[in-house]
Amino acid sequence: MNSDDRKPTESTDEPVRKRIRPDPSPDNNPEETVGITQFLSNHDGFDGIIKYRYSDFLVNEISTNGSIVHLTDVSCPEFDSHKPTSLIDVPIDEETIERMKTLSKTHDKDTISIPCDNLTKEQRTSIHHFVRSIDINLKSELINNSIQVTYQPIGKQIRRSTDQWPDKTKPYIKFVLYKENRDTMDAIQSIAACLNMNTSLFQYAGIKDKRGKTCQEVTIHKVLPIKFKNINQRLPAIKVGNFQLCETPLRLGQLQGNRFEIFVRNLSINSHEQIKICVNNLMEKGFINYFGLQRFGSRTLATQTVGKYLLRHDWSLAIDAILAYDETITHEWLRQLLNQWNKTHDIKTILDGTIPYRRSIEVDLLRGLQNNGPTNLIGALSSIPRNTRLLYLHAYQSMIWNKIVSRRLITYGNEILIGDLYIDDINNDNHVVYVTETNRNNIKLEQIVLPLPGYDIKYPLNDIHSWYRDLLNEDGINIDQMKYHVKDYSLPGNYRQFLIHPGQIEYKVVSYDNIDDDPLKSDYDRLMNNENNVTPKLNKYTGLILGFSLPKSSYATMALREILHRNESQLQTHHQQDNQSLETTDEIEDIVL
Repeated sequence: MNSDDRKPTESTDEPVRKRIRPDPSPDNNPEETVGITQFLSNHDGFDGIIKYRYSDFLVNEISTNGSIVHLTDVSCPEFDSHKPTSLIDVPIDEETIERMKTLSKTHDKDTISIPCDNLTKEQRTSIHHFVRSIDINLKSELINNSIQVTYQPIGKQIRRSTDQWPDKTKPYIKFVLYKENRDTMDAIQSIAACLNMNTSLFQYAGIKDKRGKTCQEVTIHKVLPIKFKNINQRLPAIKVGNFQLCETPLRLGQLQGNRFEIFVRNLSINSHEQIKICVNNLMEKGFINYFGLQRFGSRTLATQTVGKYLLRHDWSLAIDAILAYDETITHEWLRQLLNQWNKTHDIKTILDGTIPYRRSIEVDLLRGLQNNGPTNLIGALSSIPRNTRLLYLHAYQSMIWNKIVSRRLITYGNEILIGDLYIDDINNDNHVVYVTETNRNNIKLEQIVLPLPGYDIKYPLNDIHSWYRDLLNEDGINIDQMKYHVKDYSLPGNYRQFLIHPGQIEYKVVSYDNIDDDPLKSDYDRLMNNENNVTPKLNKYTGLILGFSLPKSSYATMALREILHRNESQLQTHHQQDNQSLETTDEIEDIVL
């Protein structure tokens, strides 16, 4: 903000005191705060650095048919079954064609009119296709029985009508999105901005980590691949490819899981035998299916705290929590905005340009407050995207689930209890039944599930049910009243497996000399024939390359935690210390694993 615009008595240099304090945490242990306290194995483990570089973490989505999603082709096919094969098929004279070619070069605002009084629908379609074959930025549309051709950059053009789509039985395009050090929603937002489209037009099955190189599938309705042809040049950290027509859009959760390839750097041990013991324990015992720290956000005031207020229908506290000042926020402009808000509560001044305009949850909420006023706080909160609001609720659910799992392990270990819930159909994780004296001996521990609290789920028929009730009561939430007339703030609940056995575990201990060496190759590295050039001579460092597959919603960092026998936050601390000593801050930024 320009200093001349400030009021004489106002100072935004000093940060305002936080309006809300973070939840208390014993010994400032973030894992303990969200219930992550136990291990399945009792080996000693070892130290290592994870996600030191984003290239240390490769993720490939596994589709519902079990195939691993890879980027292997970055071309943009035509998919244009009606494209004319020769000029003879197109009822346009030579003069008009030359005018269109000139328009393509000059970008003038001229309009070229092609009469269509005596043309069939097929002939009109051939004209549309021919115009696009000259220049994708030439727009043709039927107006008053003539086709009007103008120059309009494709990013600003309205999507083509149904009658021009090549296969009406497959009205969607599916493509592979490859991204580096960008989260899924940010990548989609960047693509949508390049295409001048709304992000809501894109569908995907899951959100992939920011700090990594990831591949996943995305769908969009009736947008031909040619429109994406400049994306790979304009967005260096994002690539799209492997385009295909498909019948239906993707939905959140419509995936089997993810394949991970991870490099753990600078191991504290060199013993291959000890590393083998740790990895074998993961193979044999699996890991506790905790929700990882990334589920709960990176802000001082945690995401689950906002979720708690929303479930209590305490809208004012929820808004205060979202807009609380936090010095841990990376972006200076956002810290400045929240600082000014908490000092002045002057929405008009903030949104009228004293703070540089950026899209964020906080800006959306302030606009919602401006539009809805102080008496409609539910309406104001609705200005935040629905998926984001659900993340708050799900974070609270996840914290409760983690705490219940830890208490169960402390109290009962690996024992299967009468009244537990288990999956009896591996293909339907919502079909759960109770453990009885009769079936108890036929059930494996990995079949046991625990519910995420909600209004439409079963709870165990043992004392674990009372644990849920007590935890929710402590936060002012009634376990029997989790259905609210505003659907977005109602939680039906779900079930989650108690432990997970990763699939297809592979590992390799490697030596390297440079702390910044990159031994992993992503899909795009392979496509571009990029070599990792790791040729150790001094064997200065020891690293672990680990590959495994996990079902959807399971966290790779929790599998790593079981191998290393270290908490995520401990590994982050090693990460930060090493970065400072090595002065590699250009490659590192604040992360949530």
